This record gives sequence, structure tokens and C-alpha cells, in this order.
Amino acid sequence: MKSDKVDTRALRSLVPAVSASMISEFLRASGWLLADEREGLAEYWAAPGTRAEEAEDEAVLLPLDEQMRDYDRRLVELLAALADYFDDDASQLEQRITAVGWDTLLFRVNHAGPRQSVPLTEAASLLNVGLEMLRLSALYTDNPHRTGWGGRPSSGVTGYLRDGVRLGHTRQGSFVFPVMSRIGPRHGAQQPFGRRVMVHLAEALGRVHTWAGHGADEAEDLPLFDAAIARSLRPLARAEDLSLELSFRWAPTPLTAPSVPDRPLAFGLSAVRALVGEAQRAPQSARAPRSTQDPQPAERTIRRPVLTTTPARPVQDLTGTVVAIGVDDRNTARGESPYFLVLHVRETDYVMAVSHAEYDYALRARAESRPVTARGKVGLEEGRRTIQGSLVRDQTPSLTRRP
Repeated sequence: MKSDKVDTRALRSLVPAVSASMISEFLRASGWLLADEREGLAEYWAAPGTRAEEAEDEAVLLPLDEQMRDYDRRLVELLAALADYFDDDASQLEQRITAVGWDTLLFRVNHAGPRQSVPLTEAASLLNVGLEMLRLSALYTDNPHRTGWGGRPSSGVTGYLRDGVRLGHTRQGSFVFPVMSRIGPRHGAQQPFGRRVMVHLAEALGRVHTWAGHGADEAEDLPLFDAAIARSLRPLARAEDLSLELSFRWAPTPLTAPSVPDRPLAFGLSAVRALVGEAQRAPQSARAPRSTQDPQPAERTIRRPVLTTTPARPVQDLTGTVVAIGVDDRNTARGESPYFLVLHVRETDYVMAVSHAEYDYALRARAESRPVTARGKVGLEEGRRTIQGSLVRDQTPSLTRRP
């Protein structure tokens, strides 16, 4: 049944705001299947759970060439299909699509003021605290071994704070301030800068919250970065009444969400004041904490890591079905193959980069519902099972592509 929320006139206004590449990235992150493609012209996507043999018949068309005469009409048709699938109106669908590629730090304030309002000065302080937290985390990410927080930031940090930090839509009926951080492009095997900024901040806030619950008897034990994050709460210590919750919402792309605690971190006014006072007494030369995102010298005190990875295993053969296949041109800029597939083996999905010839082979095998075998090392990268190796191919006749 078609949703009553779908308004094609409102959807037409989204065409300038959501590009084809953004929608393609959103569909991939949302579990849709790339059933087929015509390079530079169109992609065909099937909804999650569609069987491989039905994917092409059930697929919706995403136009890629903006010079096509009917580009706008076809894009609106796709947006209408997505709005119907997610039961969204135009505004909700735009937020859903554009949220891909951004992590969010959520400030939730509970205040017992008139009409449940929040003093404007307190709201301004919250936004300043959010910006300061991201500034500190960006500086730490840029140089984990820094011993202070002054001086001129690098161009990377300046650019991130200028273009990669935004305020999202506040939620109706509650005082929730979403501070958004752009994940940014990936370079080599390292996670993108924006994602590392938010992971570092989540790790530090988790430790700071532990101090708030159990107390920190010795100010000298506070790591430098954590103490700086605690000091960033100082503007809130002057509030008359405050109940604050901090939480993170992780974007699913281009990476899976990191394995940091996702529970809300509650800070009452007394806890904020105690933390700020403790952090103020911490020596400015205190040690920096070990982060799971950046290598640290071996002699540093090792704290319990939050993110873990699974070491690569010996070479093995895995046989399964190709449940997704596609092209990511961003890999080309990193000197990697743009082609990839997802191999489903005994209830587990494995992501594998493949060559152009292997891509064609896997495409034919998928169309003919034939299993394929991958030979290589299995690992865990950013929460996804991966195979580093190659496909074991046999002679398979060519498949006629969609006209």
C-alpha cells in the first residue's frame, strides 16, 4: 500500500539537495542490493531481503547522468519509492539520506524551568561545549602526543572544524542538540579523520563518566586529553539546575559503527562541578591516554581498549553465494580496486575487493545462482568480516547484460 505521506511535489524540491552518489551510498549503507548497473548511466537497487533471482525484476532505477532529459523525473520516482518503503515524508527522507556520512553527538537537557524551557544562555553554553569538545578531540587526533591545547591548529583541524562540524535539527518535544561531525574521506587503511575524532571523544567521555561515578582521588592520574575534555564542561558548572545526557549516533557508512559504549552518559550538576574541579587540578603535563585509533609508544600505560580487531587467519577457502556486488570509485583514488562483492557463507557475510575480471565472473555467477569460492585470509576490519585474496574461477559462459 502506498504511504499517504508521499508528496511528489515536495520530493521534487529534494532533487538539488540529494545527489545520485549520495543516494547510492545511502542505499548501500541501508542494506539494499545492487542488482545491476550501467556504468555512468544508472544503477538498479533491490530492497533488503530480495532474493537474488528476483533482484533484477524488483529493482528500482537510480539515474546517474544528470544530463539525461528525464533525470529529475526518474530521481523523483526513486525518491517516491524510498519514501513509500521507509514510510517517510519528504523532510524525513531528506534527513535519512543526508545523515549518511555524519556521526552525531547528542546533548539532551532535562530542565525544570517555566514551560519546561531551557535558559538561552544555557543553550548557548551547550553548543560552545560541543564545539570545544570536538576542537579538543580534533587536535588530539591530529597529534596524540601533544602536551598542550594552545597554539595554531593545523590546516586539517581548521578545515574539519570549519566544514565538518554542524548543528543538526533539534527534536520536537525535547531539548536535544545534535552536533554533527562529517566522517570525511578515507586514506589507506586508516579510518577517516572525522570518524577518529568522534571515537576519541566517545572513549574519553566514557572514562570521564566513570570518574564521575566512582571519583578520581588523585588528580595526577588524569590523562591529559581526558582532563581537557572534563574542563570543557566548565561553562555548564555555572548553571542553576542541570541534568545532561550525552550519547552518540554513528553513521553506518563508509564504515560500520565503532564498538564504543552506546549507552547515554548522564551528568548531573554536582558531577559536572566535581569533574571540572578535579580537571582544573590535573597537571597540564599529564600523560595522554592510549587510544585504539592511533598507535602509542610501548612504554605508555595501556588502558583497556574499547575497539578490538580480529587478527588475520591462515589462507582458507570459503564457498558461498554473492549477495551484493558493486563499484566504489573512491577506492581508485587510494590505489585500490574499485570493485567489491559480499559473499554469504553459512549465515556470515564477507566483504572482498576483487579485480575487474573477478567482478565479471562474480556477476555471472550471481545471475546464474551459482556459488563461488574465495581463497584468502579472513579478518575483521571496522566491524566487517573481510577476505583478502582472490576468487577460484572456472570457465563460465558470458552473461547477457541488461539492455
